[in-house]
Amino acid sequence: MRAGWVVFLKELKDAVRDRRSWIVALAISMFSGPVLFTIMSSFIAGLEERAAAREVFVHEPQRAPTLVNFLERAGATVKPAPPDYLEQLRSGKLQNAVIVAPTDFESQFDTGDSVTVDVLFDDSHERAQPMVRTTTGLLRAFNREVGMQRLIARGVSPQLLTPVELEEQNLAPAQSRGAQLLFIVPWVALLVAVFGALSVAIDVSAGERERGSLEPLLMNPVPVGALVLGKWGVVMAYSTLIVLLTMAGFLVSMRFVSSETLSALMQLHWREVGIFCLVLLPFAALMAAINMLAATFGRSHKEAQTYVSYITMAVQFAALVPIFASQRDALWQLFVPSVGQLSVLMKALRGEPLAAADLLIPALVCLGLAALCLVIQSLLLRREAIVFARA
Repeated sequence: MRAGWVVFLKELKDAVRDRRSWIVALAISMFSGPVLFTIMSSFIAGLEERAAAREVFVHEPQRAPTLVNFLERAGATVKPAPPDYLEQLRSGKLQNAVIVAPTDFESQFDTGDSVTVDVLFDDSHERAQPMVRTTTGLLRAFNREVGMQRLIARGVSPQLLTPVELEEQNLAPAQSRGAQLLFIVPWVALLVAVFGALSVAIDVSAGERERGSLEPLLMNPVPVGALVLGKWGVVMAYSTLIVLLTMAGFLVSMRFVSSETLSALMQLHWREVGIFCLVLLPFAALMAAINMLAATFGRSHKEAQTYVSYITMAVQFAALVPIFASQRDALWQLFVPSVGQLSVLMKALRGEPLAAADLLIPALVCLGLAALCLVIQSLLLRREAIVFARA
């Protein structure tokens, strides 16, 4: 144990000397949260402002004065559509819907016939979707009003068309709805746990071998297991620090969310941050060990980066499993690294109670796999083909 501590101090001193790497890593971890929430809050605040304006674009409004009158009575601001509205809709310059009424709208409307009104929009532009929903909602309201007026004029009760009154009740609490907006937080936190000390993991394994300093290090009277444990301790220390700073950045950035709706829905407090740390630190321990193991097979720093990139890709795809899973929070997910962590983190964001198994199973799985990776790496460093390999 003492030998492993000596190796840990030596590797930590070497890693700290590379100021550029750790300064960049720490800066990214501290500012990723504030930057992310600033962009998100600005985006949502812009959508809220545009939706509140209730602007409705009508091509040649003089064609349908009855419809325009209803829209204005409903509090909408009616604007003439630009001549090139089709091109503007496709390009995203006009992020709304355009109502196109036929030239004989009023004559058809007066006779009581059904009139076909086109609503043109491009919902591939996300910023346009709230305004499109506003426009289509106003048109449905116009349909209801005119339909009821025509029924009353014929002596028919409008209630005949609505034999069932629908009363929607959303059972999801505000915190659960906010978790849908905060899904990016656990996903980014998982990636930070992977990327946190990636350069350090490569440097203490493939970097040592590429520089030719691994052989002299193994010639010292230090057990190989203690050597691997000391190196892993440095990588784990970097990962832990970066995870903690990232969570602190997210927590601080929540205080500066500009959107009131976003601030009310997205709740990230010390409880959630504490759970995040409990879940992410064992995962970071596994990522430190598995990245070191993968980098051990690399004969150069560049080759090791290729190997660990596959691990990062696997983590990214595995984290998407809970999103497409038919059953939410299934027990088997807790036994799969990355999937289990994301499931527990999303459960914490939704404000749902966590059982002991939710925290223990993912942690024990990660720590067990991390120990296995360290044992395998200790065995590999006893092989000459691994130690003396060169690019």
